[in-house]
Amino acid sequence: MRSEMSGQKSARPGNGNRRAGEVRGQKSEVRSQKKRISSSVLCLLSSVFCLLNLSGCAPSFPKGHVEEAIVKICKKEYKIDVKAKTAGKTVAIYLPLPNLLDFNLAITKEAGDRINDVVLTVSRVTLSTDAKYDFYCIIAHDVRVPEVQIIVIKSVDDIKRFLLNDVSRGEYSKRMLVDMRLSPQAQKEGAVKEVFDKMKLDTEWQDQVMDDFFRSEPTAIGDIGYWNDRFYIKDITMPEFLAEQIAGRIRIDVREDKKFSEKIMLKSAKGVYVNKQGKKYFRIDVAASPDWLKGLGPADVSSLIFELATGVAIQVIHGYRFDDYDYVEIFSESDQKTVQILKEDLERIRTKKMKFEDVVK
Repeated sequence: MRSEMSGQKSARPGNGNRRAGEVRGQKSEVRSQKKRISSSVLCLLSSVFCLLNLSGCAPSFPKGHVEEAIVKICKKEYKIDVKAKTAGKTVAIYLPLPNLLDFNLAITKEAGDRINDVVLTVSRVTLSTDAKYDFYCIIAHDVRVPEVQIIVIKSVDDIKRFLLNDVSRGEYSKRMLVDMRLSPQAQKEGAVKEVFDKMKLDTEWQDQVMDDFFRSEPTAIGDIGYWNDRFYIKDITMPEFLAEQIAGRIRIDVREDKKFSEKIMLKSAKGVYVNKQGKKYFRIDVAASPDWLKGLGPADVSSLIFELATGVAIQVIHGYRFDDYDYVEIFSESDQKTVQILKEDLERIRTKKMKFEDVVK
């Protein structure tokens, strides 16, 4: 679920090591919360799925009443006030919370439970409606710090596949995009307002210009959010969802797999799906630095990045049975090297008919 999952640094004084430790702790908490959000909902979803199958074919939540149903269920069953809005085949839910984050900017247990409740609600609704939804997106804000948001994005088809035992529990957990970041719209409006203030523009004129030029709907998943009583959402597509997931899994593997974590330090990993000039491909940009104690150089880092990114791309693309692309392009900032791996070669690598080294040499 382009942006790295990260918390914000604590404002408390301390040395650099202490702040770095706090940030690592915040990232670890977000990862742990992601697992809790996923695992605690799975059993509940299984029960819901059984009930839906027993209830017959008629949709419980008819098309045109999905947003209303989500709001009502959250209020009636969980005493949670939310807002809901759809964009094409994507449904978004805004969840304001009084205590989303603790003093270390980590997700509180209570907030995690509320997010779980909303995940369960939107899953129930999207599984029992005659409207076709591909994705749902939950936008959680701490009302005390509205600039910070937590985004949860899930594929509705993934829920169905898990409940039909077509996706394992571990794989299902990896398919949820969870990101904590500053609201892109808040940052944009803050920067523009500073310029307006310097120009001493009339407030009414500022709002008009902001509406006309700076409050457009997002074009990328990373720009999704909620700000000043307005949704900033888009109709999420499968290719961009997969690109985000590839980048997210690369970040996780670098942290958790010793083969990579003990040799390189990841700065960023970004994924996009490109469709231009008759070509469709996944572009994965990775920035990492070597652990100099291991004696690695830029070329060594790129070699590790290419191996990791190729493996992750194969796992994600094959897992979703996606074939509307020509190749995967991986760029390593370490030595500014790019490799392109054709779809056919990725399949040969997956089936062990070709070695990864033969593609990138």
